[in-house]
Amino acid sequence: MELFGFGPHLMIDGYHASTDALRDETLIRTVLSELSAQLGLGQLSEPVVQQHEGSGPEDSGVSGVVVIAGSHISLHTFPEHAFLRVDVFSGKEFDVQKALNYLIEHFEVGRYTTHFINRGKEFPRDAAALQRMLSGEREYVGARIA
Repeated sequence: MELFGFGPHLMIDGYHASTDALRDETLIRTVLSELSAQLGLGQLSEPVVQQHEGSGPEDSGVSGVVVIAGSHISLHTFPEHAFLRVDVFSGKEFDVQKALNYLIEHFEVGRYTTHFINRGKEFPRDAAALQRMLSGEREYVGARIA
């Protein structure tokens, strides 16, 4: 168990994806449900999936979200651009590569970029360990300034 920090946040931008898959509300609902289960993230709600209409077809697509314990998985598609955005944010560790592989397979993603951050650096899972870490970090920064 991590001593500090809230949890990981994986952001994926998928390019050259299947436009049919990006329009398929049933598939998106299934992906949100299955992905949370496969990653072992506690699903608190059924996925909500909705068509969204932009100023034109190029700005329209499907958005979906499922609430998991302490956070969410969200997905937004733009079929006219063969593009999707996905966020997997959790209060516990998960297999990032498994999540990425699952999404690439189900949406037939040709190219992707990812960003990964740990959120809530000062979220206290172990208050004493957090205090030691922050004190050391502040001492180091103070030493560099002096």
